[in-house]
Amino acid sequence: MGEGIPLTPSCNMKPASSSSPSVSSISGIIRKAIYLPLKNKKIMGQVFVMILFPFFILVLLHSLIATPLMAKVEDSYENSSLDHQDLISLVVIEIPFAFAFSLLLLFASAITTLASVSTHRGASLSLLEMVLSLKSTLKIFFVSGLYISFLMTAFVGVTIILTRLTTLMGVLSALTYPYLASICTLVLVISTVEDECHWKMAVRRSIEITRHGRFHGYFLMLMLILLSVPVYVLFYVISTDDDDGNGLIMQFSFLLVATVLFCLTNFFNNVVYSLFYLDYKQKNGEKIEEVETQYHSVPTSTNSDR
Repeated sequence: MGEGIPLTPSCNMKPASSSSPSVSSISGIIRKAIYLPLKNKKIMGQVFVMILFPFFILVLLHSLIATPLMAKVEDSYENSSLDHQDLISLVVIEIPFAFAFSLLLLFASAITTLASVSTHRGASLSLLEMVLSLKSTLKIFFVSGLYISFLMTAFVGVTIILTRLTTLMGVLSALTYPYLASICTLVLVISTVEDECHWKMAVRRSIEITRHGRFHGYFLMLMLILLSVPVYVLFYVISTDDDDGNGLIMQFSFLLVATVLFCLTNFFNNVVYSLFYLDYKQKNGEKIEEVETQYHSVPTSTNSDR
């Protein structure tokens, strides 16, 4: 991407006077997120396939490499004959898989956000242009992703500890989770599309949006969690299942279906929060048209470049 190209309005931009929003409620955002991919089936379909393929390859490799060892460790633990060498080997194998999985989740969030904002504005972009447009925000985005990953992991750990101490504290922590998850998701959206918005500024901006949104972000995240948890549980169970009785083709089919559902769920969640972000900007009179400039300014190859 060329230097000096304007992105979306800066994080420091103050909200202007309110204007009529395109989406006025949680149900409206959900409804619009369902129909948004239909506005540009080609690019949204390409983005989904681009997300699905590496996820499925990773899940398939995990099933072939890590799952058998995981089953062995579980069986030996149940029989009180746990081999610590197997446990260490499992941890060593799982670490790169977890890292790769996290990177794919971050990439999926970024590319889906770009596709959603572009489609919402009616911009005509190719998949290559969107991928190239990530270059300018890639470092900031992954730093933000690293920060919120640490924050969410720490929060889950504290929640588990509090739940062991007292049920009430565990319940309160669980009720706080959607609020924190909403802020973290907005941090990723903002880091992707706002100009030079490092993680500290993105956090402040996301808290501002959540607060001014009258807790719509909280209830929106709560609804998405309730819809997503069954899919995530199914994905985990199938991706870690080592039942040889199903046959290789059946296991492959189950993995594919579970991965498709998992990617669809994450894809939808990212679309929802992209629209939530756009809705806030419209309500506060911020010009979303500048978002489009970011994409159209991506350099493409021409004869003069050759």
